[in-house]
Amino acid sequence: MTASLKGLLHGNTITLEATVPPLEGQRVHVLIEPIEETTLSAQEQAELWRQWAERGPQGPISIEDAELP
Repeated sequence: MTASLKGLLHGNTITLEATVPPLEGQRVHVLIEPIEETTLSAQEQAELWRQWAERGPQGPISIEDAELP
């Protein structure tokens, strides 16, 4: 059984984001790699939101498309 989990390293403790498969008492191989996370500037985020609002996941978003109560 192979599982790939992500977590956060604190000293010699790793807090995983998901539960571990049932491997209690078994020897396991642990490989640690940093996750490359890109941080966008406020201007880049605003531009991406603007583009999404114009196109949306399935086309432009307009008031006519909104379902209001």
